[in-house]
Amino acid sequence: MNENKTAHFRHAHQKDKPLILLNIWDVVSANELTRKKINLISTGSYAMSNHYGYQDGENMPFDELLSYIKQMDTKTNYITVDIESGYAINTADLTKNIETLIQIGVIGINIEDKQPNTETLYTIEEQSERILCIKQKCNAIKKDLFINVRTDTYFIGDVTENNQDEQVLNQTISRINAYEKTGIDGIFIPGLKNQEHLKKIAAATNLPINIMLDIQKDSISDYLNTGISRISFGPSIYMLYNESGNNDLNSFYTSLLADLSQYEEQNHIELFRIQ
Repeated sequence: MNENKTAHFRHAHQKDKPLILLNIWDVVSANELTRKKINLISTGSYAMSNHYGYQDGENMPFDELLSYIKQMDTKTNYITVDIESGYAINTADLTKNIETLIQIGVIGINIEDKQPNTETLYTIEEQSERILCIKQKCNAIKKDLFINVRTDTYFIGDVTENNQDEQVLNQTISRINAYEKTGIDGIFIPGLKNQEHLKKIAAATNLPINIMLDIQKDSISDYLNTGISRISFGPSIYMLYNESGNNDLNSFYTSLLADLSQYEEQNHIELFRIQ
């Protein structure tokens, strides 16, 4: 069953009809989203850490993260988990964590190429080795997992300057091309807003491209037809909810989905509604 769910999720990544991930921040927000017939549950490390009283950066204990995921109806929902850099100091611990996630019903992960709590990226070789270990573990236990690799090339340093820097673009493409050879399923590039850079990256890879937008400041329409296959909102939905002063999650999500419905009706996005 899990393999079928993962394949269904993988197929939902269509170029120029981005899959929308409404990042949750706790068990309650995940379960309320399910009640809205959105069965794609994507965790975000910053929002979850902040909500549960931790600094972002793998400070929430991994076992605690697992305990929350288990309460999000893993049998029905399609759950993809932000595991930051993997909660591991070596590949043995990393693959152990991956197996645990799969065992509890997780169908996808985000794993970044930034070393925990630093502004330093793993080398391409180091990150490729980490990814290959994940792939080997999945093969060994005969389980499928959507591996979305986050590269922080645009997200480290001055994000605005990075978006105008051709060297950053070229470094990003080099990383993506190397990661693609490991057999990953998608590439996540937070901080990237330059649409011309996006188009060049899309032309350089066959991987589904995931970008992160701000639910309040950015317009989805600006990024349609740039070659992306997935949009997530990071902590901005959590922040919008907190700023709204309205604790009624039902009305919050009703309003949020109403704002997105125009794109859905025009067949521009995929909200992953399960009937």
